[in-house]
Amino acid sequence: MCKTTAADHRPRSESPPMILVTGGTGFFGSHLIPRLVDAGEQVRVLARHPVPLPTVEMVAGDVRDLSAVVSAARGCRAVIHLVGIIRERRGIGFEALHVGGTRNVIRACQEAGVPRLLHMSALGARAGARSRYHRTKWRAEELVRASGLAHTIFRPSVMFGAGNGFLRQVRDLVRRGPVVPVIGDGLALLQPVWARDVARCFLAALEKPETQGQAYELGGPEVFGFVEILDLVAREEGIEKPKIHLPVPLMRPVVGVLSRLLPGFPITGDQLIMLLEDNVCDIAPMRQVLGVAPARLADHLND
Repeated sequence: MCKTTAADHRPRSESPPMILVTGGTGFFGSHLIPRLVDAGEQVRVLARHPVPLPTVEMVAGDVRDLSAVVSAARGCRAVIHLVGIIRERRGIGFEALHVGGTRNVIRACQEAGVPRLLHMSALGARAGARSRYHRTKWRAEELVRASGLAHTIFRPSVMFGAGNGFLRQVRDLVRRGPVVPVIGDGLALLQPVWARDVARCFLAALEKPETQGQAYELGGPEVFGFVEILDLVAREEGIEKPKIHLPVPLMRPVVGVLSRLLPGFPITGDQLIMLLEDNVCDIAPMRQVLGVAPARLADHLND
């Protein structure tokens, strides 16, 4: 049964223009789109593999196809660009999706007359980053900044919430085998952020003109070493196991080879680089400008 919102009771002539969401069928889209609908927005989702969503218009298409993005953007007042991958797959790479896809979204906004663009990047995106993921995310940001559009860029730390693979992978490490494997010392810092809080930031940006032309780093209220997250999940699961620390120089070639030979191998060389880097930020602008006080990881381990 479709949910009824305030928007359903507006006369047709008063209905707000659409908001187009690319990548809306992914993990974060599953948290953002219900919030948009609850706020009375009319939402259109461009997806390679559309799935039915209540009160949402689904459009089949790929951000790598400019004509498909232009068509989907027509009649919209804003585009929220979420498309991204954390690991490359056969035929789908960081360069084509992060950079080429963002270029197409920008051109579609320009051709369709869409003035507002909210862009999902990643904490750690920067020029000269060691990981290709972060380098291509930065290049996509550069395109957005040069677009002339009223844009807002978001760089969340690792997100957690219902449907997310991050905590599932941590649980797998804790549950499987007689020991918990940790690559390196496990002390690299993370600042996990609840996906619903990130969604609240996107909604706030739609309503706040002062967010235009800005980039916001998003994180939770606490900073953890990776081993601390393992310990937190282990306590929640009631599991006590010793950890085994695997030397980074040994694991680099092993991960490089196995991630190429086994598509389901849990970590790639690019992800290993990021796992060994700190990924933290100042969340004062998130609190003060966007008005979002982020939730603690411990409060949502079982979402």
